[in-house]
Amino acid sequence: MKEIVVLHGTAGQRLANDVCNLLSIDPTPARVKRFADGEVDVQILDNVRGRDVFIVNPTNPPAENLIELMLLAQAAVGSSAARVTLVPSYLGYNRQDRKTAPRTAISARIPITLINHSGAHRVLMFDLHSEGTMIAFSEGLQVDHLYASHVAVPYLSARLPNPLVVASPDKGGGPRANAYAKLLGHDDWVLFYKSREQAGSVSGVKIAGDVRGKNVLFVDDMIDSGGTMIANAEAAQAAGALELFAFATHGLLSGKAVERIQASAFTKVFVTDTVAQDWDAIRAASSKIEVISIAPLIARAIRRLNGEQSLSELIPKARA
Repeated sequence: MKEIVVLHGTAGQRLANDVCNLLSIDPTPARVKRFADGEVDVQILDNVRGRDVFIVNPTNPPAENLIELMLLAQAAVGSSAARVTLVPSYLGYNRQDRKTAPRTAISARIPITLINHSGAHRVLMFDLHSEGTMIAFSEGLQVDHLYASHVAVPYLSARLPNPLVVASPDKGGGPRANAYAKLLGHDDWVLFYKSREQAGSVSGVKIAGDVRGKNVLFVDDMIDSGGTMIANAEAAQAAGALELFAFATHGLLSGKAVERIQASAFTKVFVTDTVAQDWDAIRAASSKIEVISIAPLIARAIRRLNGEQSLSELIPKARA
């Protein structure tokens, strides 16, 4: 096993520190600065030659943080690291994975193209919005895709009341809802689907399945503005549901999402800390938002990769 080195960019500092605490190591110092015109300037401040380097940095807001991730990778490769693994705990632009109108960009390709040419040997992903985009990664790059269910399911199991039904907030989330239902020991799940007039505006919600007299857990890969989740919660409440909960891996919580969640019908909204946020301020602003640390999953993945062990042990399996 090579010595583990953990680097981070601006957005990854808090998460990397938590990961390093679990690994009983210190993060390797790196200078991440800006020139007067805003151009990113990085320098690794310790020797990484022959070491196993992991670079933790979510890419939200994607442009600057993605550039930091790429430059740190190039610096580590150019400093003769034995192996460089990128850990973008949240990969921005991944939801723009298809043309939705003429003359629009398939933006999800751009970060993947940059990662392919970064010189890194491996990339560790978490709950990609579009798993189909994984095909765009280079054959020479080792790609691992893990799921926050590893830390979320034990946490939720201890806190959610019965009777419980898992719900998908949209048609595309059915496989995720089915997986969480099984992991939480339930045989069935329900589907909420909407007609959307424009981005950020939900005009109607329908429910496939029965929520009357049940507590409902919505599961998704991200919560952005919160509009879809809140509209679904209102529909579930109108349909006779009891307490309402939501879990999403990536808590983007854009705009007034925190205030909207606090004023919503939800009892609790659970997210992980894959995204760089002022979580202390968010907790102070909303008693309904609860943060589950993703650091234990990342630390375990780093230990296993460093020891050349399989990551399959980190993918939860439904109870028989």
